[in-house]
Amino acid sequence: MRNFLFCLTLLLFLGLPFTQEGIAKEYEIPTIKVEAIIRSDGSVRIIEHRTYRFEGSFSWADYRLPFEGFKAIKDIRVSEQNSPFQHANSEEAGTFLVQRNEDHIRIQWFYNAEDEQRTFTISYTLEGAIVHGPAWSEFFWNYISSDRDKDTDQFQVMLTLPRAVNNDSLYSWKRGPLSKLTLSNMVDGYTATASNVDDDEFVKIRTVFPRSVFTVDAISTNDPDFSLAQARADEEAHKKTVIAEQKRDARLADYGQQFIIIASLLSILAFVFFYRKYGKRHTVSTVSATETIMIPGRLKPAVAGWLLTKRNIGSAHLMATLLDLARKKYFIIKEQEPKKRWLASDKKIFTIEKPDSQPQGELSKWEADLADFISTEIKKGNNRIDKLFSESSYKASKWFSSWKNKVDKECKSFGWYDKHSYTGVYWNSAVQSFLLIGSLTATIWAGPIGIIGILITTIFLIGSMGIIRRTPEGERKHKRWQAYKDGLKNAENYNIEQTTLDKHFIYSVAFGLSKNDIQAVFKQSDMSNIAFYWFVFHGNSIQSASEIASTFSTLGATGTSSFPGASAGAGAGASAGAAGGGAAGGAG
Repeated sequence: MRNFLFCLTLLLFLGLPFTQEGIAKEYEIPTIKVEAIIRSDGSVRIIEHRTYRFEGSFSWADYRLPFEGFKAIKDIRVSEQNSPFQHANSEEAGTFLVQRNEDHIRIQWFYNAEDEQRTFTISYTLEGAIVHGPAWSEFFWNYISSDRDKDTDQFQVMLTLPRAVNNDSLYSWKRGPLSKLTLSNMVDGYTATASNVDDDEFVKIRTVFPRSVFTVDAISTNDPDFSLAQARADEEAHKKTVIAEQKRDARLADYGQQFIIIASLLSILAFVFFYRKYGKRHTVSTVSATETIMIPGRLKPAVAGWLLTKRNIGSAHLMATLLDLARKKYFIIKEQEPKKRWLASDKKIFTIEKPDSQPQGELSKWEADLADFISTEIKKGNNRIDKLFSESSYKASKWFSSWKNKVDKECKSFGWYDKHSYTGVYWNSAVQSFLLIGSLTATIWAGPIGIIGILITTIFLIGSMGIIRRTPEGERKHKRWQAYKDGLKNAENYNIEQTTLDKHFIYSVAFGLSKNDIQAVFKQSDMSNIAFYWFVFHGNSIQSASEIASTFSTLGATGTSSFPGASAGAGAGASAGAAGGGAAGGAG
């Protein structure tokens, strides 16, 4: 059970996205201020001031406005502190460009910013954005979109009409986070403010005012049925709809929360049940778990590595097999003169050759496969260890996949894992999958609390593999080899015989031990008159144990980092959004 709790903790830890890139570059848009100026000719001038807070280096930002609620847009400008950006397609700092498609218009501007706060102003004129009835006009605008990715700390909008109107002739209705939004009418418009607007919240304001504020000849009726009464009725219907939706959401949220609790409990109980029934470990008290430096058997390095790395085959096992073939006299590895590098440590280079005579020992199919592969590459003139599998990455990857299957097949043939325990894996996976799907659905109703159910069911779904247990013989074998691995990791506590030094090194590579652990194996040994018949040091002479340790730890890393199956990372850039007029944007 302790193994299970450890794996559970490890899964929780590994699930957290700790990345340098996520910390190194980030930005926020804490403040958005919008001016909406309705002109006497019926057009609307939108002026939006967006304050960015940069952490890291940024060079551009954009603003994407959907083609909704207006007929045309013109006179687009970008500025900073009253200094206008130039409209050009050069992507140089101080310029901006405009791109259009059927769905939206994109404004992108360029600058240089690093660890600072900057305020940019985007402005444009809308035509056909106002509804005109026989006596009343309406401007209904989405000032902050729910599509943005950043919260807004402070929001402000000010709308002004072409002229003042009576208090009983200006009507405004707000939509969005009503508890956060304050709306105040004035004689010539309104002001609205809000704080801490979440990234999934929008702010829409509908305003109805007399048509007489416009120049008579400048506008025409575009909706003869529009009236103040219609707007009032529409808003009343909207309120009733919102109330009904809130009641429904509250009911569903209650159902969702209850399901999340039940699903979480069932997830835990199901895993415990299947673990106890199918995955409870066999007790092998007759085998000592005390760490040792004595090799506990004659398992091949890749097989021992498979046993201790939860049935996985990787580049470390391939490198260990290569080294073991050299130890068995199928190959000779030579350290070449280091490659000089500018402003960096010299790079050690290792080559592999076939000796004049080949041993007659019997090899497994996968060992023979590797020996044949290397021999073919040597004949082609490719004898650098770090290049063996890089000349044809597709061919090498395909070969490596086949090689892994052969190793895996032989390892499984020993019967170290209980096939009956897989029944528990299948049943637990089915139950956890059902509960996970239910939790995902319930999260739509219950909101963020649903993440608890998703997290728990996901952990126990992945944890299904932890139900697989070893047979009594497999448990004994694993315990002995784990004790040996622990001994290698603490090699500084032992005196290691010179005759077994190369074997310890090869097993260390198969177990994926660190460079420091491998160096400790050599440094704690008697290094006088050391000679490995399968390895030739550069210059045929070594001066210290440290040099030997460094050479062999580098040799192990050379293969495991360049062979197929070595891990690789992927980077990601920052992206975020901000809205005015239903717009979304980003910066980079």
